[in-house]
Amino acid sequence: MKKMMTTLCMVLALGMGAGVLTGCFNNPTEAKAEEQKVMNISLNPQVEFVLDTDDTVISVNALNEEGNLIISAEAFENIEGKTAEEAAKLFVEVSKETGYLVQGSLAAGNNQINISLSGDAEKAEELYNEMKAKMTEYLNSVDVTAKIEQATAITEAKIKALLAECEPYLETAKMEYKELVEALAQSRKETAEFYSQELKNAYYEAKEIAMQMAELETLRSHLGILGQGAFDALTVTYEMAVETIETTRMNLLVNEDSLYQRALAYFRELKTEYLKARNEFSIGDATIVVEITEEELAEMKAKVEEAEAKFIQAAADANATLDSLKLKVTEGYNKLVEVLTKYSVAADNYLTEISATQKAKQEEFFQNFEEKYAQIIEDAKKQWTDMETELEGEAEQA
Repeated sequence: MKKMMTTLCMVLALGMGAGVLTGCFNNPTEAKAEEQKVMNISLNPQVEFVLDTDDTVISVNALNEEGNLIISAEAFENIEGKTAEEAAKLFVEVSKETGYLVQGSLAAGNNQINISLSGDAEKAEELYNEMKAKMTEYLNSVDVTAKIEQATAITEAKIKALLAECEPYLETAKMEYKELVEALAQSRKETAEFYSQELKNAYYEAKEIAMQMAELETLRSHLGILGQGAFDALTVTYEMAVETIETTRMNLLVNEDSLYQRALAYFRELKTEYLKARNEFSIGDATIVVEITEEELAEMKAKVEEAEAKFIQAAADANATLDSLKLKVTEGYNKLVEVLTKYSVAADNYLTEISATQKAKQEEFFQNFEEKYAQIIEDAKKQWTDMETELEGEAEQA
């Protein structure tokens, strides 16, 4: 497993989830004439690529659970450094091999590929056309008719929204476009091998708390004996609230026997059978006896959609529970802040020291998280690769 936690330069301002990005990125005026881009390709699996100024891939991330099926494929192991056109072609290749793209004529609701890009509209249009040509060339070679369209552009506001999910402590309002894209790419690299949307969420939120704790640790050292005593008494409650969130997340979202993971496993099972049946039905070869009717295929699709709705609802219910528990963490944090305020210890006076503590803690946090969740990380990938293997075997037979 990769050990690639490159530290972000950041300091957290005093307050839950707020932060200031300092000195980590190059001056935007020093950037090359070209610009970095965020690119999303969506079929039903949704995958995000962050591109450098030469339009080569620097990170890849699934935007939904089925996107993990695509990026866990062996073809994506060396995706970094490939051109946007090569990445787009790989996306459709794996989608074809796993049955998400079906052969023959385009049917309603099938083979619809959307591409979204950030940055300058003219440059995005040019890149889109180049990718579309590359994808179309491949699709024609395997007798797949697909509709490829350029979807709504990815705005700076959208990138900020993504960062609010994975790097909530960054004060994105003060960041330039180039800084936003670089921060997103870095965050995606950290979770590159977490083939589970809820595991990634667990990482992002645990990291936020770890950076908050590093801030508190630094500020505590500037309290006197009386202040430290009052601070330590409240720290116990704060840390218990943090532990409760982590345990609850494991039980509701991450563990194999959680309602969410069981619902997701059932969805994978039904989706695999549906994709195999749809692929068989779509070939239209008169020499092959098709054992499923159009009506039966529609019924299978309805069951898949119902199963998908259930695992999405399970996630929503679990996260609603977690949101209520986060109020306890916020309450505990605010009480610690009150102690710091009482003894006139302000974060603004120790920003450099806080930043240094956080940098030192980040590598430790990444390694601890990776070790703690090692089996879950391994299992998440295996679940998608097993599904991929079964679907690719079916496609080869067809």
